[in-house]
Amino acid sequence: MKSDELLYRLRRIYAAVGLSEETDMSKLKPKMTTDGKRVRVYQDFTGGMSEAELDNIVYSLVQNTANLHDHLKKWAAKNGKDKSKIDETFRTSAALKIIYDLSNNEKHGYPPRRSGESGKSPRLGKTTRIFQLTTAPTKSVTSMTLDPNGIPKVSGSGSAKVVTSAGILDKDGNVIGDLYQTALKAIETWERLLSDLGIKP
Repeated sequence: MKSDELLYRLRRIYAAVGLSEETDMSKLKPKMTTDGKRVRVYQDFTGGMSEAELDNIVYSLVQNTANLHDHLKKWAAKNGKDKSKIDETFRTSAALKIIYDLSNNEKHGYPPRRSGESGKSPRLGKTTRIFQLTTAPTKSVTSMTLDPNGIPKVSGSGSAKVVTSAGILDKDGNVIGDLYQTALKAIETWERLLSDLGIKP
């Protein structure tokens, strides 16, 4: 396996992150009802996507991020690299181990043997889409309103996006993290390791 194949897999991970984020507010059409006197607007930020479509976005992010582990080890073996660095990176990253466990759940079912690599028996709660406003690094104000058609309008110097994610639960149903944020931490870890191995995106 050549390093460009690993970079291609990294691009697939980035693409999965991109699918998890929506910045085009015009796609976030609400459900609207009227009784002849008043109009009701229900904005859940799904953009009309079904539960199955949202789940596919989530599991694309999980699988692509988790699968890089085995491909990295094969690459290291074929290119005379120290596989222990990959093992150590995985062992010391809580985010990578949780993502790996979630991937195994999808392949083999739940619960995992011996509480999984993370020791937390993680599983995903219901997939949702969350609206996020972010202010600029300098002192700034950002706000969101709905236009007459119920579509979000963002003003100010910051930015906005809708993120597809799910709560990460332990075996008792306690929330132990957020999938989107955990995946970003895992991806940052892979990026640092690839750089250490001389593979530059």
